[in-house]
Amino acid sequence: MAYFMAIFSGVVLSLSFSLFDWAFSLVAFLATFLFFSSMARRANFLVGFVAGLSYFSSALYWIAPTLKKYGNIPLPLGILALLGLSAYLSLYFGLFSLSLRWLRGGLLYLSPLLWVGLEVLRETLFTGFPWASLGYTVSCDLPFIQWASVGGIYLLSFLMMFLAVLFYRGRRGTALLLWFFLHLAGFLMMGPYSRGRFKVTILQNSWDFSPPITVEKANEVLREYEKLGEEAAREGAQLLVFPETTVPFIYLSEPSWRNYIQGLARRWKVWIVFSATWVEEGRFYNSVFSISPHGEIKRYSKIHLVPFGEYNPLPFLRRLVPRIAMEIGDFSPGKDILLLNFEEHRFASPVCYEAIFPELVRKMVGQGAEFIVNLTNDAWYGRSSAPWQHFYQARLRAVENRRYLIRAASSGISAVVDPYGRILARSEIYKTQGITSYFSPGKDLSIYTLMGKYQRLFYLLSSFILVAFLLARSLVGKRKFFII
Repeated sequence: MAYFMAIFSGVVLSLSFSLFDWAFSLVAFLATFLFFSSMARRANFLVGFVAGLSYFSSALYWIAPTLKKYGNIPLPLGILALLGLSAYLSLYFGLFSLSLRWLRGGLLYLSPLLWVGLEVLRETLFTGFPWASLGYTVSCDLPFIQWASVGGIYLLSFLMMFLAVLFYRGRRGTALLLWFFLHLAGFLMMGPYSRGRFKVTILQNSWDFSPPITVEKANEVLREYEKLGEEAAREGAQLLVFPETTVPFIYLSEPSWRNYIQGLARRWKVWIVFSATWVEEGRFYNSVFSISPHGEIKRYSKIHLVPFGEYNPLPFLRRLVPRIAMEIGDFSPGKDILLLNFEEHRFASPVCYEAIFPELVRKMVGQGAEFIVNLTNDAWYGRSSAPWQHFYQARLRAVENRRYLIRAASSGISAVVDPYGRILARSEIYKTQGITSYFSPGKDLSIYTLMGKYQRLFYLLSSFILVAFLLARSLVGKRKFFII
């Protein structure tokens, strides 16, 4: 029965993460309770591992068809890759479940600390993969997510798990009272709606990047972008934002391409944010550029590359499975965080899935970014839930740092989000369109932006101390002693 409950709760929780709707935030709270209960009742590694495998394989189901369509990898190998990644991520759930064997009575209230410590560890180890953290299951609950400005996504995960523990311990009245307080306080944290100072237009195309990718198709798409950009400039846009991989084959390190983009900015008299490959000393960089109406260019190169997508972390794959290795990119990571310019303001430009790393974006804002521009190519995901998952995770970066988020996705979801997570404008998927809204740069720093580094250390250290305490108590209980 425990294993059935673990599988069931994992699937339900993944639905909360994939079907972003306010009503599903209530499902997420219930699913978290069931999820926690399935592990607490049996309290062994395997139950937690099964729950995690159910959750991640359901939430990340889109990996297998994506690898088949765009990576030229057979579906069975794609499914194997999905299960392999899910199994790795499930290890953290298994460790959490195992720890519950020793967290009995009042000590159970400390378990959310361990849960969040493991989430922080998952963001850090082996380049990190924080996709689908527990707190994202309530991304559409606007009052609740305001707490992210205090403690980031990890505070949301902590509160979700703490409410589950209260329910499990029979303190349902206390849990409901806390739930009500968190929502009331979150509502009071939200600022009023206000029209921003600057007009921005995001350019989006309907190209799904299905192979073969030809120069002719790329030129056709580029002409469509030009048409959208010219129209937006005529209507008074001050900033035009193109998505990641606007079109392939563009290398702004080549003078001809650089002159072309500078020419557009001069002709339209607007600032442009553009994505392209930069080549320097034989190395390829996935880069974002800000281009002024006078043609001045500033560049940021992506620091956190996608393993097995933009680079190969396992060189021996070239010998063992050359077919798969051929599909892996060969980019180099950027060295430093560099902020780009718009008028007299500076902004952060996390590329693609860099936006799911809260610590990286927090550092960018801490170094002076006044708004966030996230360029991404989500066409690879097709019409799955992945573009929605990616968007709603990026949305939390706006709330955490109290900054406007301008998100340009090659085929959607493109959007403008205000510092409280309200979606001011949003595109449809696979539709060629310009999305126009207003934004304002911000100077004030949230508690999370100021203290997030120390909060991460607190979760990691408290988890380490808690595990050490449990191990020591277990050894003493069995009368096993070590003489050092």
